[in-house]
Amino acid sequence: MEQDKEQHPKKRSYALPITLLLLVFSLTGNVFLYSQSLQGGLDKKYDKGKDVIGAATQAVDYYQAVLDDIFALLEGKTAEAGTVIRDAAGVADFVQQSHSFDEEDAFDPGSIYSYMIDVDNSVAYIKQQDGKLTAEQTEYLKSVQDVYTKQLTILKEFNFDADKNRSGTIQIGAGIGWLELANQLEQSIKEHQSSIKYSAQ
Repeated sequence: MEQDKEQHPKKRSYALPITLLLLVFSLTGNVFLYSQSLQGGLDKKYDKGKDVIGAATQAVDYYQAVLDDIFALLEGKTAEAGTVIRDAAGVADFVQQSHSFDEEDAFDPGSIYSYMIDVDNSVAYIKQQDGKLTAEQTEYLKSVQDVYTKQLTILKEFNFDADKNRSGTIQIGAGIGWLELANQLEQSIKEHQSSIKYSAQ
C-alpha cells in the first residue's frame, strides 16, 4: 500500500494560483479605471479653472476701462471713444461661475448686464454733452467712480497667479479661494443697482 502511495502522488491544485491571478487582474483593472476617472475629474476642474480665471481677468479689464474713462472726464480730458461694455461679460461670467457649484442655485445674469448697461449708457450720455461737466454730472461720475473702485478692489483679491501652474488652476476650478469674492461682488452690484443710472438721461 505504501508503494502505491509513492507511485501515485497527489495532483497539485491550480485553483488557488488562478484565483489569485484573476484577483490581481481585477484589482489592476479597478485601479486603472479609478485613476482614469480621477484624471477626468481633474481635467474638468482644470478647464473650469481656466474659464474662471479668464472671466475674472476680463472683469478687471472692464472695471479698469470704465474707471479710466471716468477719470478722463473728471479731468476734462477726451475720454476714449467707443464703449467698454464688450468686457462686461466677464463680470457676469465670474459671478455665474460661482453659482455653478450649486445646481439648485439658479442665477440670472440679466440683472448684472442691466446694471452695467445703465453705467455705460450714462457715461456715454455725459460724453456727448457740450461744455464743462455740470455739478450733477460730476457728482454722478464720482459716485460711479467710488462704487466701481470698490468692486475692482474685490476682484483684485482674486489669485490671478493660479494660472501659472496646473494645480493652482485646478484649485480655482474646485471653487477654492474665490467664491466669497464673487459673492461680495454680486452683493455690491445688487446694493447699488437702483441708483447707478444717471437720472438726467
